[in-house]
Amino acid sequence: MTKRTFTWTPNNNLMATPKFKTLSAKLGDGYEQSAGDDINARSSSWSLSFTGKQERIAQICQFLDEHAGWRSFYWTEPFGKQVLIKTPDGYSTKDLGADVYTLTVTFKEGF
Repeated sequence: MTKRTFTWTPNNNLMATPKFKTLSAKLGDGYEQSAGDDINARSSSWSLSFTGKQERIAQICQFLDEHAGWRSFYWTEPFGKQVLIKTPDGYSTKDLGADVYTLTVTFKEGF
């Protein structure tokens, strides 16, 4: 199956969170040695929200449901780099009334 690309534009309030995988060993006299753990020692996640009419939010939900939290897809992050994404924590929607909804989701970088 060819990986699809997520193309919807989030609200302007997205938040990026980089994380680093490290190993460390405590040595004598208070010294500590650290190193990156794995070839992909840095990964990021992005908290996104989308607001719009029911039709738009339903399309986003359908895309995310098709990937079921574990199938990866492409997304272009704010600095222009295309990354593989998974959504293992699912998403949430909220009815704001007058046919307007908000969807929130966390994109986690996959490898």
